[in-house]
Amino acid sequence: MNYTEGHKRSLIKAVNSLPAKRRCLFCDSQELEIGAVIDTTDYNDGVSAALIQGASHIPFIQVMCSKCGYAHLFNAIALGVVDPSTGKLKEAKP
Repeated sequence: MNYTEGHKRSLIKAVNSLPAKRRCLFCDSQELEIGAVIDTTDYNDGVSAALIQGASHIPFIQVMCSKCGYAHLFNAIALGVVDPSTGKLKEAKP
């Protein structure tokens, strides 16, 4: 997905609002960057979610370490950047 500047502001604001240190959990680097918003589905005993009508989708924001590549995943709905009813990424106002 190509993020607009409003999307980027919304993602950065949500991640920066978390009450945690801004360091990689694996290598302790401070070189973190916002990655893509990825979509996963609930596990369904090995059956592809594409084959199940109404399968649950969970959007995650990736925060990636530029040094070691470790990816931290944050639930985008819980952070308030994806609308749970539409599944659309919210844009922050300038």
